[in-house]
Amino acid sequence: MTPLSSDYIPDFYIPTEVFIQEQILNTVGPIVKKFGSRAVIISTSSDYNSFETTIQQISTNLAKSDVSCIIFDEIPDDPNTEDIDSAVFFIKKTGCDVVIGFGGIESMNAAKAISLLINNFLFCEELFENPKIQTATNLVIIPAYPLFGFEIIPMLYLTEIHEMKKLIYKNRLIFPKAAIVDPHIATVIKDDLTANTAISTLALATESVISKKNNGLINTLALRAIDLVFKNLPIAYRDQNNTAPRLHIAEASIMAGMAFSISELSVSLAVAIALATKTSIPIERGMGMILPHIMEYNLTTSPGKYVQMSKVMDEDVKDITVIEAAIKAVEGVRKIEIEVEIPQRLSQFDIPKNELSKIADLTMQYPFIENAPRPLTKNEIETILIAAY
Repeated sequence: MTPLSSDYIPDFYIPTEVFIQEQILNTVGPIVKKFGSRAVIISTSSDYNSFETTIQQISTNLAKSDVSCIIFDEIPDDPNTEDIDSAVFFIKKTGCDVVIGFGGIESMNAAKAISLLINNFLFCEELFENPKIQTATNLVIIPAYPLFGFEIIPMLYLTEIHEMKKLIYKNRLIFPKAAIVDPHIATVIKDDLTANTAISTLALATESVISKKNNGLINTLALRAIDLVFKNLPIAYRDQNNTAPRLHIAEASIMAGMAFSISELSVSLAVAIALATKTSIPIERGMGMILPHIMEYNLTTSPGKYVQMSKVMDEDVKDITVIEAAIKAVEGVRKIEIEVEIPQRLSQFDIPKNELSKIADLTMQYPFIENAPRPLTKNEIETILIAAY
């Protein structure tokens, strides 16, 4: 396997086995058994506290398949590279041959980094210097709720300990061997988390449609992800215990991740990671807040693709111009965000306006803005942020 920076990127490549079923955790043992017999479950402290019963269920089912299991729940809620090094130091002693990431996005980022470092003599901060990585420990991802594609995206982000900014690392070696998705787990999460993560899935999908690397497969997956979010998020938001719409939102998350893995475009994600570095706004909330403004910025470059999105959003595009039909896609996103109470303005948070320039500067350092249909500079990012303020 070669890093994603290789010149030989296929039009589509997803090696992960994906299991999306209600109560799939009952068969987690046989699935993990295919990849190893000594497992360590990686989870942040807050994820462990929130989902302790589920984690114990996973551990019990692993034992039934003769997979020994250690639970490592000492990852901080916002781990940095030094935290990962401390975890790796301990986990290397376990002799594990499969790493299981369980929980939210920070648990996944930690598990991905740990799976890379266990068998390589590197400190975590050295990953971002793009050294040659020979191998990685088998990785299995079990999200506690849809993670806007990070269940399968071969990428992680972590706070670097020296400059305390979030850095991005991507490598095909961190494609999980399996993603095991059980929508029942997510019935205990708060409504705002349901909304934020689903809208983040929408952000990845909408930008994949307009990416310069878009192709027929990406387009099909991304449009279907948009369709599933629009049809199911309002129901899931109103009815916490209804697993049927949560199953479809989980499918949308996987599809958006597949599309993003090849399209490699999400200005909303780049801005949100920069916001999270400079403020206390969670990444999944920042993505939703900035998404309509990014869609407006790119609208005139890809009106035909916006019309495709309008149609799957069930917007009425008959007897109007292409531009008017394209605008309907932006309006559709705003309507669903308002319905599920996504904040619409940065000014709703305690962010000094003079910080926007620094946030724009940091956004430009992230790799997934290069495939935007309209070129972006720091000034243009800052203009988008001011419009969102």
